Amino acid sequence: MLEVAEVHVIRHKVLVEGRSQRQVALEMGVSRNTVRKYLEQSEPRRVETGPRPTPVLDRARGRIEELLLEWRDRVTPKQRLTGSRIHRQLLDEGLEVGITTVRDYLRERRRRRTEVFIPLVHRPGDEAQVDFFEVVVDVDEVRRKAWMFLMRLMYSGRDFAWIYDRCDQVSFLDGHVRAFAHFGGVPLREIYDNLKPAVAKVVLPRRELTARFQALASHYVFEPCSARPGDLRHRSQWPQAAASSRFRKSAAKHIRSALPQSVLTRPCGFSREWF
Repeated sequence: MLEVAEVHVIRHKVLVEGRSQRQVALEMGVSRNTVRKYLEQSEPRRVETGPRPTPVLDRARGRIEELLLEWRDRVTPKQRLTGSRIHRQLLDEGLEVGITTVRDYLRERRRRRTEVFIPLVHRPGDEAQVDFFEVVVDVDEVRRKAWMFLMRLMYSGRDFAWIYDRCDQVSFLDGHVRAFAHFGGVPLREIYDNLKPAVAKVVLPRRELTARFQALASHYVFEPCSARPGDLRHRSQWPQAAASSRFRKSAAKHIRSALPQSVLTRPCGFSREWF
C-alpha cells in the first residue's frame, strides 16, 4: 500500500506532467495496475491496522544515528558518510543488516531533512498563495467578526476571496474548492503560512499536514508548500496587506453591504489596486 504522498506523485506525473502510465510505473517501481488504480482514487485505502514491522532496521536504527552523530565533525562539507561505510561498520560490530536497508533509511532521512525553498520567479499557473484570517464586518448595523479565505495567483496577481462565519477546517477546504472553480483551474503549488487547518505539526524542516488537507491536495493534484515561520523572505508577494490593519479596514468597507445574518459566505471581487 502506497503512502498519500506517493499517490500524489503518481497522479501529478500522469495528470499534470502528461507522462504515460507505463513510464511512471517504471520510475516509481510499481505496477501499471497500481498507477491506474490511483488515477481513479486520490488517496490510498489501507486495510492493515498497523505499520509493517521492520525488525532488522529497528535493531540498527539507533546505531546508525550514533554513527552519523560521531562522524558529523570528522568530515568536510564536500565529504559525506556513505551508506557503504556505515554498512561496513555495522557488520564489523555484529549487526546483520543489508546495505539496501541502510541506504533506504539514509535516503528517507535526507528527504525528511531537506527544506523546500519557494522561487521568486512566478510562471503562469505555477503558484498561488493562500491565507485565512480574521476581518471585521457590519451585518444589519451590528459589527462582528468573520474570517476571510484569500487565494492569490502569483503570476497575474488575481485574487479570490470568500467570507466565512467560522474559522474551521471545513471552511478552509471549502475555500479551495470555490477558488479553483472561480479560476477555472488549479495552480501547481499552493503556499501557506503554516495555517492550522493545513499543518498539524511543524518540526523543522518538516511539516506534518492534516489528513483532510493532504487528501484535498491529492484529489486536486497540487503541491502544498509552507513558508518558514517568522521569515518574510520566503513569502515572496505574500498578501502582506491581508495581515495588516489597512487591508482589514479596506475589506470591511467593501464587504459592509447587507450580508445575510444566517450565512456569511459571499464572494468578494477584489482588484489589485486595493493592495
